[in-house]
Amino acid sequence: MSVQFDNLGEGYARDGVAVLKGVLDDETMARVDAAWRWSAAQPSPNLQDFSARDDEDFIADTGYSIREPVYEALLRDTVIPDIARGLFGGESEVWFLGEQIFLKQGPSGSRRTPWHQDTPYGSFEGPMLAAIWIPLEPLAREGSLEVVRGSHRGQTFNGSRFEPGDDTAPLYPESKLPRLPDIQAERDEWDIVGSELDRGDVIAFHIGCLHAGGGTPPGERRRTLVLRFLGEDVVWVERNETPHPDSSVARRARAAAASGQPARQKVMPLGEPVWQSGRFSRVRPWSAG
Repeated sequence: MSVQFDNLGEGYARDGVAVLKGVLDDETMARVDAAWRWSAAQPSPNLQDFSARDDEDFIADTGYSIREPVYEALLRDTVIPDIARGLFGGESEVWFLGEQIFLKQGPSGSRRTPWHQDTPYGSFEGPMLAAIWIPLEPLAREGSLEVVRGSHRGQTFNGSRFEPGDDTAPLYPESKLPRLPDIQAERDEWDIVGSELDRGDVIAFHIGCLHAGGGTPPGERRRTLVLRFLGEDVVWVERNETPHPDSSVARRARAAAASGQPARQKVMPLGEPVWQSGRFSRVRPWSAG
C-alpha cells in the first residue's frame, strides 16, 4: 500500500468521510477520464435519468466493468484502490464493488442530488465500505459532494426515490426504516462536510453516510466517476422491502428483466462476509486478472 494513505483509517472510521487533495496525478486522471467516456458510450440497462426538467441532464449509470481494459488499468495500476485500503486501516484486502458515472448539465442548470444513504439500496453492511468520488472538472463548494460527518455510525434511513419536489419521498413505501430527514431544509442542524475540488482531488465516504450533491449552474457540466470498494468485515444483510414502482431500484429491475438479465438472487447465509461469495474481484492485492 502507498504509505501516503497509512494515516487515513482512524479518521475514516470516526467520520466516514475524507477530503483528499491532489492525490490523483495527471496520468491517473487521464485514466479516469477514459473510463468515464467508455461508460458513457456504453449505456447499460441500469442507466437512470433523474432530471426534473426537459432542459437538463441528470444521468447516472452503474456497472461492474473491471474486465474492460480502461477499468482494469485504473484499478490495477493507480493508487485509487490503495486509498480504499488506507481508509480500511491498511490491513484488509480490498474488493471492487463497481463503478458509477454521473452527468449533470443544462442551459438552466441541473437539480441537486437529494440527501440519502447508499446502504438501503443494497444488501450488505459493515465498517469497511468506501465510495471514492472523483470529479472530472473543478467544482465550487456549492456544486460538489456533501457528507454528514459520522452518519454511517447512526440511523439507517429509508432511501430516497429522487422524486422531483420531494427529496425525502421514500424508496420503500412500507418499511421499518424511518423516513429521511429534510437535511437541506435544516442544514445548520447537521455536521456537513464539503469542499471545492480541483482536478486530482477526491472525496471518499462510507456508503452508509448521508450524502448529497450540488446542482450545476446554467451552461456548466459536471462529470463524476465513483468507484466503490469493500473490505473483509462487510457482511450480507436482508433487504426484503418492496421498492416504489417509480423508484430507480424498481426501474432497474424492470430494465434488467426486459434485457434478459437474470433476476438478482439473494446471497446466503446472512451475516457471512461478502467477499467470500466470489461475486467481487479482489484489487488489493491484485488478483482480478
